Amino acid sequence: MSSWSIESQVVLRWSFSFLFAWFGLQQMLHPADWVSFLPEWTGYMPIPGEMLVRLNGWVEFICCIALFIGCYTRVIAAFLAMHLIGIAVTTGGAIGVRDSVLATIGIALTLSKPDEWTLDAKTIKKVIMATTIT
Repeated sequence: MSSWSIESQVVLRWSFSFLFAWFGLQQMLHPADWVSFLPEWTGYMPIPGEMLVRLNGWVEFICCIALFIGCYTRVIAAFLAMHLIGIAVTTGGAIGVRDSVLATIGIALTLSKPDEWTLDAKTIKKVIMATTIT
């Protein structure tokens, strides 16, 4: 892989991570502002809307940290891409189109090998070195 390929993959992974960091923090800090975006069926759940938003914010923020450091990169990217596709289907319109296009970043990260700056790549190298030594 050329140097530009590796750097572009890092930029893509970090950008996707920052996207979820911002939205996750906003949902944790200001859940009342996000309740209106919840689907109608969540109103029938015994959990208040603000709590659902805050929980979603925590999940997004934890996933963004894992993605930023490159821990389970492909699994986290796939999960976040599916999450965005769910949001796109639920909201529809221009927001749905935007979120479905953003989901393709997650799909691209899911389909690519972990870059050299991830914990995944470092773990794979250690496993390969351990199996060749023994």
